[in-house]
Amino acid sequence: MKQIATVSTSEIARYAAKNIVLNNVDMLTATSKGIALETMKKRMMRGEVIRFAYMKKDGSVRVAVGTLQPQAVAANVKGTGIPKKFYGMFVYLDLEKMAWRGFLEQNFVGTIEN
Repeated sequence: MKQIATVSTSEIARYAAKNIVLNNVDMLTATSKGIALETMKKRMMRGEVIRFAYMKKDGSVRVAVGTLQPQAVAANVKGTGIPKKFYGMFVYLDLEKMAWRGFLEQNFVGTIEN
């Protein structure tokens, strides 16, 4: 049986507000995207490998496979913090490229379930 991830309502509200302001999205869409993004983050941090999609800067959609599993994160950290290029972004460990990748939260499309 799958565990249910406990999501942070303050993080969901932050994602939603950012999406409403930056993309002029309605409240329902922004909130549902916020819930999906926060749930995905919690699942990744629990060690799950997630397939998801987001829109790149050039407008194309990228399908990615990533995780935030603590052991994988610890093994791939070089330095002491997040590089400046990832500030304000959702950062994940890309398992196809074996590198850190990030995307703007408002560009999140959704998770892809098998």
